[in-house]
Amino acid sequence: MPIQSKTQPAKVPASEWLKPGQALRGLLEGKRLNTGVTLIRYVTDVVGEGPALHVHPYDEIFTITEGRARFTVGDRTIDAEAGDVVLGPANIPHGYQNLGPGQLDSLDIHLSPEWIQFNLAGAWDRASILVSAESKVECAEGHQNKIDRSA
Repeated sequence: MPIQSKTQPAKVPASEWLKPGQALRGLLEGKRLNTGVTLIRYVTDVVGEGPALHVHPYDEIFTITEGRARFTVGDRTIDAEAGDVVLGPANIPHGYQNLGPGQLDSLDIHLSPEWIQFNLAGAWDRASILVSAESKVECAEGHQNKIDRSA
């Protein structure tokens, strides 16, 4: 017999968590629903734009619902498109940019009841599409940056 849930079914209307016209299109922290998952929706039409390099003390799962993105996750570069899922492990620097053409729309799943983020760079260099993280943060001593396009 299944264990009874400690939470109740709930609905959060779009008007209470989505912000049309903004890049950070929506934020719904799991604690609002008494769950351990936070959702962030990010949308941009600008090629080269995206969340700057940052870390979380928990895993983050990126789902690309429209467009194409280039991710930096640690020392790896991963290109993703609509339908793809990318994992950003806890405490590993990550960020992504719209590769274009057109709009990038992602629903990012934070495995935490609240959004906790430590930014490592103020903004991406818009002069070129992100290739790797080495230009954004200094590597820990003894580590080398690598580009892995096989993911």
